[in-house]
Amino acid sequence: MILLVEDEAIPRYAFARILRGEGHEVKEAANGEEALELLGQHQIDLMITDLVMPHLDGFALVSQTHQKWPSMPIIVMSGYAAQYAADALVESLTEFLPKPIDPAILIATVERLLPKASK
Repeated sequence: MILLVEDEAIPRYAFARILRGEGHEVKEAANGEEALELLGQHQIDLMITDLVMPHLDGFALVSQTHQKWPSMPIIVMSGYAAQYAADALVESLTEFLPKPIDPAILIATVERLLPKASK
């Protein structure tokens, strides 16, 4: 199962639709606090998160997620963070995708990171 964390409803809906169209089960969260709640309630295999969000931003979410679930792959997406800033925040299981997101690149990145049994 994929957890998609995006504070803007239209892009969240669009990304979720693309992923569901590829056969993935997707849970959606509008911010980091909602994401942490869902992470505690469901078996999440991959998280995709925006960086700039209200309440708990993507930087804090990635940090807390890696502390509790160190092997979970994470895709970070942002229209604001420069690549070098994202590289400084991420660990080996985190990928960075600049916005606007190319759906083909999103799908390819998800397919590469997601454990095969979870689709």
